Amino acid sequence: MGLFYGFLGSRDMDVSSTVIMVFLLVVIVDGETVSTDDMLFENVYRCNQFARAIERGESGPNKQSYIWQENISAYCLPKMVTKDTELFK
Repeated sequence: MGLFYGFLGSRDMDVSSTVIMVFLLVVIVDGETVSTDDMLFENVYRCNQFARAIERGESGPNKQSYIWQENISAYCLPKMVTKDTELFK
């Protein structure tokens, strides 16, 4: 508990450097990653909603795709960033 307690109890820690867990949307087309490191979501469920829509080729929130996208995959990875990082909601 010493290391963890020391981290939380540090009075010299800069609040802007506090890290939070967010979710990076990763999109792969034909084996090549086409997403960027700034495709960050504060909520894993919202990130997964985009990943699902990309994989299925959905044209709207309540519309089914006609055919499954081929060679396209999308998923969300947890990532630690500073609290002041810009995120999608």
